[in-house]
Amino acid sequence: MSRKMYSAQEIKEFIEEFRANGGRPAGLFEGATLLLLDSGPEPDGSPHVCPLNYYLDKGRYYVFAANDGADEDPSWLGQLRANPAATIEVDGQVLQVTAIELHGGERSSIYKRQAARNPQFEHYQELTSRVIPVVALVPTKGA
Repeated sequence: MSRKMYSAQEIKEFIEEFRANGGRPAGLFEGATLLLLDSGPEPDGSPHVCPLNYYLDKGRYYVFAANDGADEDPSWLGQLRANPAATIEVDGQVLQVTAIELHGGERSSIYKRQAARNPQFEHYQELTSRVIPVVALVPTKGA
């Protein structure tokens, strides 16, 4: 199975539609559990916003740096490693979050739960030799 690469224009249109629908995916992604992550500015100063599949458990939004099974980490992960403060848009809300990368058994447990919910994530892990990072996005107090 090949990876579907979305153009910058397709991503921009998805983000606009997501926001117009109050934080609900539509069309091809209707029913998916997606959020928008703003992990900080691009080198040109523009926001780096990307849609991500998430798993919500005990108030934490878990996201997966699967990058569609590519051997490279997605750019948003590097941005969060450099600065864990970020913003998410989910279910019509905008939340300030702190990113915490998971390791060991905690990472494995969350990834297994996600793969059980969405088997595509098992396939992503099979496509790459890297261990796909899992990040907990924890809403900050008062958010």
